[in-house]
Amino acid sequence: MLGKQQKEQIVNNYKSSFSDTPSFLLLNFRGAKVSEFELLRKKLRGNNAVVTVVKNNLLKKASENTDFESIFTETVGETAITFLEDNYVEVTKTFVEIEKDYPSLEIRIGFIDGKSVPKSQLEQISKLPRKEVLLGQIISMLNQPLIKFLNVSKAIPRNLVNVLNNLKDKK
Repeated sequence: MLGKQQKEQIVNNYKSSFSDTPSFLLLNFRGAKVSEFELLRKKLRGNNAVVTVVKNNLLKKASENTDFESIFTETVGETAITFLEDNYVEVTKTFVEIEKDYPSLEIRIGFIDGKSVPKSQLEQISKLPRKEVLLGQIISMLNQPLIKFLNVSKAIPRNLVNVLNNLKDKK
């Protein structure tokens, strides 16, 4: 059983997490086996994310006077939370994959940048490529016009040489 000071410290930690990182996922793990939950934790460690089991009443206290207050007043059952940094695509992907294999680990709700994200959109986010891949695709798209211009500008002298060679061969 937690003491009053420990509870206050937990509430303060969650309050600061809500203000510092307004992106998080809530998980319902009713009926989940310990091995399933540990598998989720292990996969999340690779993404520098931590899933934490929370007491709903402490979560409700921590969310008082925040944008999330209305959500946590209705939170019941076994709840876990993961705060998302800039790696929310990878973490969401991990959650969605785990949920497919272990339906007892169910995503309850997601928030990204303080905005509620329905489960269907979380599944779409999980299908996005990693951040590095997206940046590479953007850079490639930005380079395409320049590459095409260079190819066209090289084609003019190359075509002239081809025409001259054809004339030379005919004579």
